[in-house]
Amino acid sequence: MADRILRVRYGDNVSPEARFKSVVKYLKELIEDGLRDEYVRQKAVSIVNRAGVKGHDELGEIKAIVQWVQNNVVYRKDPLDVEYFMSARRILKDVELGRSAADCDDFVIVAGALLGSIGYPSGALIVDSNNDGVFNHVMLLTRTTAPTKQFGTNWIPCELIFPTFKIGKSVKVSSVYPLVANPGTTRVPIMKQQIAGLSGGPTTSFASSPSAGLGALTPRPVVWAKQLGLLGGRK
Repeated sequence: MADRILRVRYGDNVSPEARFKSVVKYLKELIEDGLRDEYVRQKAVSIVNRAGVKGHDELGEIKAIVQWVQNNVVYRKDPLDVEYFMSARRILKDVELGRSAADCDDFVIVAGALLGSIGYPSGALIVDSNNDGVFNHVMLLTRTTAPTKQFGTNWIPCELIFPTFKIGKSVKVSSVYPLVANPGTTRVPIMKQQIAGLSGGPTTSFASSPSAGLGALTPRPVVWAKQLGLLGGRK
């Protein structure tokens, strides 16, 4: 069940806002589902151990996970007019089987789930990188639990689809919309739900019950953007 792909098709009548809210919901919930998956946790532990990261080196663990995702998950665009959403487990298995094909949404899902599974807060930073008012790219957000010399306890943006980007660096963005996964959620995993499209909106590969709400989103995105140093250019 967790290995399935959720395919969401957006019709011409779907507004950019409705599409954006739909993507936000699936991103958040798939990160939450993945960080509770023991298969994902075992992979995260394997990654940091193979990288030689010592215990209590929080920044080292984050760097190891980010670099593994950057260098092993393969970027491929989704089909035209269809949004693919994959579980973290499915993304990891595709890497193992040599069939990795993921877009920026999926990169964030798997990285956020891997980090969340070993105790790091994680989420997504949805950005407008073209300064045209359209949110068109997603980056990972995470942070250490103890302060570090480099970042303190601030949230750290991570650009995943470009292996040359170190943590804390980002593409140039003009506006952001941050959200944080809730590891304490008790809802049914998204791949086990019966899902229907938004009223007058997208249709999915499942059907019967209405989609849930967006849940708690992080407020004041402009404040976040300024704190992260993202607005107005590359950090």
